[in-house]
Amino acid sequence: IYFGIDTKKFHPERKSDDLKLKLGIKNRPVIISLRNLESIYDLTSLIKAVPLIIKQFPQAVFLIVGRGPEEQKLKNLTKKLKIEKNIHFIGFIPNDELPIYLASVDVYVSTSLSDAGIAASTAEAMACGISVIITDSGENKKWIENGKNGFIVSTKNPEQLSQKIVKLLKDDKKRKLFGIEGRKTIVQHNDYY
Repeated sequence: IYFGIDTKKFHPERKSDDLKLKLGIKNRPVIISLRNLESIYDLTSLIKAVPLIIKQFPQAVFLIVGRGPEEQKLKNLTKKLKIEKNIHFIGFIPNDELPIYLASVDVYVSTSLSDAGIAASTAEAMACGISVIITDSGENKKWIENGKNGFIVSTKNPEQLSQKIVKLLKDDKKRKLFGIEGRKTIVQHNDYY
């Protein structure tokens, strides 16, 4: 039995240009991660992918949402790689605000090393109609058909992750299609109603 997603709450219509203005990221490609800053979620791989992505998309912004024991380590890595202007550590966001963040960004990424079923944050992102890139762990292949409603990448592979993010940032049509197909998947198989 899977948890359900409120697809009326997590919906593409929650998009907010005001949020992008508030965060100073309007007219910039935005990638979001909602996984806590713990080793199991391997945010290190996402941060290591950033320099490869900004070679082609120097204005790209990465929102790292969540808290955890690896926060300082990840911030130190960001400084070491000289990518502080591209990464915003947001911290905790109340659940009521999550749909606004998700519907307002371009790509959702989960670099988790292990998931049981589909992660709630992945399902919420899909319900908001944004394209997702997640690792090949747990039951993720039951939810994401690689190349149809998202991308599946190998764990601990920043190069492959960067390639898929760049591919989606270059291809508006594919990104929007993934969002539409992802939402359909959640509405059909994971909706509360």
